[in-house]
Amino acid sequence: MSKTMVETYEVTLEPSGNQIQVREGQTILDALIRNGIQTPYGCRHGSCSACKARVLEGNYEIMGRVSEYSLLSFERDDGMILLCSTLPESDLVVEIEEEEEEGLTFYPIVDFEATVEKNEQVTPDIHIIQLELADPTTVPYGAGQFFEFQVQGESELRSYSAATRYIDNKKIQLHVKRIPNGIGSNYMCDLKVGATVKASGPYGKMQLRDRDKDLVFVAGGSGMAPIKALLEEVFSASFDHEAWFFYGARTEQDLYLVEDWLELERKYPNFHFIPALSNLSDDSNWSGERGFIADVIKKKMESCSGMDAYLCGPPIMCETVTDALYGKGLRGNHIYLDEF
Repeated sequence: MSKTMVETYEVTLEPSGNQIQVREGQTILDALIRNGIQTPYGCRHGSCSACKARVLEGNYEIMGRVSEYSLLSFERDDGMILLCSTLPESDLVVEIEEEEEEGLTFYPIVDFEATVEKNEQVTPDIHIIQLELADPTTVPYGAGQFFEFQVQGESELRSYSAATRYIDNKKIQLHVKRIPNGIGSNYMCDLKVGATVKASGPYGKMQLRDRDKDLVFVAGGSGMAPIKALLEEVFSASFDHEAWFFYGARTEQDLYLVEDWLELERKYPNFHFIPALSNLSDDSNWSGERGFIADVIKKKMESCSGMDAYLCGPPIMCETVTDALYGKGLRGNHIYLDEF
């Protein structure tokens, strides 16, 4: 047994034979990410089944947060687990899918604290929260990645994407949408200036893969946050292709940072900002695009063949936009999703 005084277990990965140490109380997925081992994952909270794997040897505990639909009872009986929600209770041998995704940069996971520098409500339900890092003073991350924040004690975690690219400074900006009765969103939106938050990260595979082509970005609601970071990354250096940003909202009240996007459009003729509103009153004087963002993409884009697309927002938006992009010649391996 490799369990030591510091309470760690050795997890052997098959078929690669790689070995990692997992602390007592730490999930296997967290240990994999912190060791730079790439494997498929999604929600990190037991709601999806992207990180499914099989235990070949050893004892473990599956945390109670796992959805019954993500891991069926017969799968549990067959040794299947979700890496994000499994705690070793002995050394383990686990069969997992290790992957090396082209274009991804690995950033070490860091536990850190930050102070709320600004909390501004910019729509009826979205707050822009500016954090200043306390310790450590910098946390490198890729544009598009997210962090996990402790809300109302250590037992509750919520994920929020950085809305700015990393430029070796001490600040992280978040866009948080308040959800009625939402534990995490209400906690974050109610934070006072000067409050301290605890977080870890970066996580996620939403990163800019290839700048040497035309790019399409699509967001709804607070999904603007990772798209904003990605577009900052795009235009941080010479970019000789076209970039479109389609943003879907319900009403004019739900739009924010519009002037920032228009200024970027004025500065870069190859950038195109296209907001669309789906729930306007008959007497609205809105002169922009109307309807669901997927339909607007069908209308505005002649062909998306050869492009990359980055989608951030509600699952139904990502699904309908993916269908629209398929119809315009874009294939699935060039569509990158972050659903929330």
